[in-house]
Amino acid sequence: MYCFTIQADYQPNMKNPKCILPTFIVLGAVLTTAIPASAALKTWNGTAGATLWSSGGNWSPAGAPAASDNVTFTNDGVSDNPIVLGGPVNNVVDAAFVNSLNSLGYMNTNGFHNTSLINPLIVRGTSASDVANIADDGEPSVFFVGSGELDGKDDRVYATIIGNSLTVSNGNANLSVSQISQTAGLHRATLDLTGLNSLTCVVSNVLVGHNFTQPDFAWRPTGELFLAKTNSITTGFISVSDAYQNAGGNCYIHLGSANILNADKIRIGMHKCVGIIDITPGLVNPSATFRNAAGTGRQISWELGDEFESNTNLLFGFFTSNQARGTMDLTGATVDALVDRITLGRGQIQRDSTVRNGDGNGTLIFGGGSIDANYMEMGIQVPGPFIGGSVGHGILSVNNDPGVGPALLIVRSNLVMALQQPGNTDATGSTAEININGGTLAVAGDILDGAGLSTINISSGGKLDLKPAGDATPGNVSVDVLNITDGSLTNFATLSVTNINLLGSLQTFTVYPGQAIAPAGVGVIGTLSVAGDVALRGETVMDISKTNDTLSADQLAVSGMLDLGGALTVTFSGNTNLAAGDKFTLFNAPTLANSFTTVKLPPPGSGLSWTNRILIDGSIEAIASGEPTTPPTIAVSYSPTSITLSWPTAYTSFALRGQTNPITVGLSNNWGPVPAVAGNQITMPRQPACPPRKIRRRWCGLIR
Repeated sequence: MYCFTIQADYQPNMKNPKCILPTFIVLGAVLTTAIPASAALKTWNGTAGATLWSSGGNWSPAGAPAASDNVTFTNDGVSDNPIVLGGPVNNVVDAAFVNSLNSLGYMNTNGFHNTSLINPLIVRGTSASDVANIADDGEPSVFFVGSGELDGKDDRVYATIIGNSLTVSNGNANLSVSQISQTAGLHRATLDLTGLNSLTCVVSNVLVGHNFTQPDFAWRPTGELFLAKTNSITTGFISVSDAYQNAGGNCYIHLGSANILNADKIRIGMHKCVGIIDITPGLVNPSATFRNAAGTGRQISWELGDEFESNTNLLFGFFTSNQARGTMDLTGATVDALVDRITLGRGQIQRDSTVRNGDGNGTLIFGGGSIDANYMEMGIQVPGPFIGGSVGHGILSVNNDPGVGPALLIVRSNLVMALQQPGNTDATGSTAEININGGTLAVAGDILDGAGLSTINISSGGKLDLKPAGDATPGNVSVDVLNITDGSLTNFATLSVTNINLLGSLQTFTVYPGQAIAPAGVGVIGTLSVAGDVALRGETVMDISKTNDTLSADQLAVSGMLDLGGALTVTFSGNTNLAAGDKFTLFNAPTLANSFTTVKLPPPGSGLSWTNRILIDGSIEAIASGEPTTPPTIAVSYSPTSITLSWPTAYTSFALRGQTNPITVGLSNNWGPVPAVAGNQITMPRQPACPPRKIRRRWCGLIR
């Protein structure tokens, strides 16, 4: 009879949950347990005197790491300072060390590990379990920097690698730089590769300051990664700063001189966290190329400053009253990026009536090369089921950096700005700001304003182009504020705007033939204020309304000269008919010059006509026309060869329109002007008899 007892003690406050092991007490016989095959663990102690990896005395257990061992650096054999602060190299991958590793972890909480690669170092594995670390959110890491302690308050893990080249490969595990803590502190994990010639990394994900544990025992993930001089990264997604509940400190990835980032998704500053991807200071003309994980096409998405969480299976839901802030600042670099969707600043979804105020804040800055995106959204408040105070704030800057600029951002469809939902409770609301500082923003679709506050600033010769190369039709622009210091807005179809400010040498804003301008938007009544002069040579589209006897109208208010020209089209809406004396002031300027070539006003109603006082006081007014108030009747007279239609000459605002259709169709909506009408009368010749199958009928009517 074999008798044994298994005792397992659960210790929730232990710093390393992987060290909770069962105790076996065997009575009456020897019991052999089946242990899964795994690589040997080698820990650096640095006691051999030399700093060489090939010296067996520097390792515990003794002996240099063999092929496919797991290598860990803890608090033994450390340096007093990192290399960047003058600290010495404390371990060297020397010429005699030629083995690859299964995993590598820097887990020291005291001192610094400074690794020099004389030989290339290869970390290569395939397992999702036999790795350097498995975080409490289940994420395995083949290369890990962090103490691995749940309550790592004030743990500062810092590793530096310089020299030859580093290869990290495991498609089932991550590269992770993250220190976690249940309580707030100065904790941080840092991996500095700025002195490394090249990094080749093919892993499941790259996680910096990332931990999404549920329930969240390991809050506040914090990390910082300085990439090598030359980097090739292939991964599913890159995450810089993300947590389920409490956020840590600011998290960073600093790019090197040459960077190829093949990743399906890039997420920066998610869920109340703060994350930044930027360029390591001091580099000259760096480059950054972005493709999908296959390296062949568009990345799926960039999500910067995003509070949104679509997962509905979270233990406690997701909610926050803190700010998510994500920034990608590629200033000084030549960028080559293909992306399907870019999101800059998106609020959280509110699944209950409790108001949440945590906003998403996203910023994208670059000044050289090109970013080609299918769709872009900035400053987004998502729909319910409940609408609260969580909104989005997005900032885009397209610059002209010395040596690498100007930058070009192409959006192949629509660009959505400042989407704000009805019922929003945030005092500021969603905001979006586009700064075109010497670069070019080319939008093949429309720029859409979503009811928040949207602003476009054009300066330093910047260009906003609504018909980029290959686009068949000009796009529309809808924005609240347009500031032009030095630059151009070109190839737009209709500009809907409420404020235009000419802030530099440009004194006149011109609407050219083929373009249209609509104060506040087509179908929306409001005032367009312009600080400067305006020249109208295209179409001016304006709305007037009378609702419950209240008059309202679009207005173009110009601080300087208003030079009229082109066409004016006015549309009427409301629930009340116009009456004599109803006056609408459409233009307000100290100086008005010239006149519209074409003026198209809406029918005022029976017995009314319009008086055009635009050149006098900028208005149009409904006046009594002397027409009878009853509709006219068409009189018909026949002769053997003709038919004559006529109506009383007192009706001056009616026009004869007609349509000709097969007898099987009857009346439709294809009314068109009837030519040759003179003095409210027309005589039409009778046509010869037609075969029955070719009979067509013509209808005529008087229409305002």
